[in-house]
Amino acid sequence: MEEEVPSEIREKIQKNVDKIFEKWLQKAAKSESIEGIIKSLIVEKIMNVLGAIMKRTVVRKVAKRAVKKAVDKYWEKNQTIILEKIKDL
Repeated sequence: MEEEVPSEIREKIQKNVDKIFEKWLQKAAKSESIEGIIKSLIVEKIMNVLGAIMKRTVVRKVAKRAVKKAVDKYWEKNQTIILEKIKDL
């Protein structure tokens, strides 16, 4: 049986979700491509996972550049498959 989430945590979750969607809509409004938005979301997700491992800021900056390059390479190799999956959504 699931426990009830405290109201203060629900409020924080809602505020963060609102912020993220607002930022996403701002990026989309600035005519950034959907491809760019998806790539940045992937990079941020990977960095969140790696963030627990990396303590130093310098290491994070270097790792973020490496992650961006890896995402770009993966996107180029699998662009048609990714775009087909996006269309299916």
